[in-house]
Amino acid sequence: MQKLAAITLALCSALGFANELPTNVVSFDTVASRDVANDTAHATLFVELTDTDPAHLSERVNLAIDAGVKQVRRLGNIVSMSTGYSTYPLYNKSNKQEGWRARGEVNLTSRDFAAMAKLIGELQKIQDGTPLQLADVRYDVSDAARKQAEDELIEEGLRGFRNRAALVQKGLSSKSWKLVNLTINTQSARPPVMYKAALMAERAMPSAALAPVEGGESRLSVNIQGQIQLE
Repeated sequence: MQKLAAITLALCSALGFANELPTNVVSFDTVASRDVANDTAHATLFVELTDTDPAHLSERVNLAIDAGVKQVRRLGNIVSMSTGYSTYPLYNKSNKQEGWRARGEVNLTSRDFAAMAKLIGELQKIQDGTPLQLADVRYDVSDAARKQAEDELIEEGLRGFRNRAALVQKGLSSKSWKLVNLTINTQSARPPVMYKAALMAERAMPSAALAPVEGGESRLSVNIQGQIQLE
């Protein structure tokens, strides 16, 4: 008897909850987007060498990287700079180790595209006997510019949402509407613009790949999804 009473109570509670669900609810979304100029350039330059002596190899790679870092500090106009180093063994066809390969990298970020292009050219010249090579150049939107654009797109998207809500209300002959829930999502519809060194070298001198000065654009979007209840 007690079990039956508990089941009856649970069923009544469920029916009561169902009766409380909102009615006349309409779901829709709006999208606001725009093309924003890429204002930040990222470049990776590297030196890759082989040697049978890992200590000598490390010295040679570090010498080239250090020379590149000094050149960067001398020319300036760089927002940030970092370096990296990796090494791994080399094996012959008999699976016997015959040496080492090491790679050193210099990663640069700048908002002055012309200065970055000039610096990239300088770093590919002989640096104490070993030139750096250009791996790639990437362009994207800085955090500050992205936030400003997204804030403006959110305002635009919310206006579009209110306009669409009013359109739905009028089309369904309702007196008014109220917001039930709202979700705002931001995204970049296009990946950062990337130029590979092999493609850039085709347009440059055989000894150096030149970085393009034009950074292109990224498309930023704000998607607003929500529900309204018609009254």
